[in-house]
Amino acid sequence: MKKIIFCDIPMKKQLDSMVYAGSGNANISYSKPVIFPINAVLAENLKKNDEVKVVLLRTLDKAGNSGKNSSLFMKELDSINSKIGTEITYETLDSEFKETKDNHEARLKAILDKVEENSQLYADITFGPKPLPMILMCVLSFAEKFLNCDVKSVVYGKVNFDENNKAS
Repeated sequence: MKKIIFCDIPMKKQLDSMVYAGSGNANISYSKPVIFPINAVLAENLKKNDEVKVVLLRTLDKAGNSGKNSSLFMKELDSINSKIGTEITYETLDSEFKETKDNHEARLKAILDKVEENSQLYADITFGPKPLPMILMCVLSFAEKFLNCDVKSVVYGKVNFDENNKAS
């Protein structure tokens, strides 16, 4: 069965690696630091013969951070996968940072177009604009009900920040 992973890519300039195990998400027990919490889940769930499609959900920013962070995501997952050896393909879905009904509808339709029937779905809603988790939940619900998909994990990496905006 094909695994499709949706990950919100942050617009934030500085990203920190963390160990998300024990942070309240039952799906994460991976004990090594990662920037993207979904990669901790994938580190424990990918198998050599899996076919994996990663859809990077980027909100375009003037500084180009979402593009740089997409590269960080791929580098991190490829490093994890070097010990597993599964086939991973990457696709990006870019959207403007506009909180409009039209933009949200376009994003929903574009994400839904990336879903394939009879696939296993994973999502990381840690980063990105606030409406995106709701859009993803709609897509996942539709895929489960009408496309015979199995939603395996929706991850939110809980992080506490100190007074200097550093993850703790």
